[in-house]
Amino acid sequence: MATRRYGLSKGELANQVTEAAGAAIAADSVEVTVDLASYPKASDKEAVLKALYQLVNYIEASVWPPA
Repeated sequence: MATRRYGLSKGELANQVTEAAGAAIAADSVEVTVDLASYPKASDKEAVLKALYQLVNYIEASVWPPA
């Protein structure tokens, strides 16, 4: 299925996010891949953002660095 990949390297800002189609690769320090088949409608954007917030909450609450 179609995916969209967003990436950002350490020290970069929002205007430096890389965006590409396709599967995840290790091109940036942090990458997020969204399966567009799971979120096919424009109105699903909010659901993707909610999932990202849940990831942030998890990382904030967990021990760093991870084991």
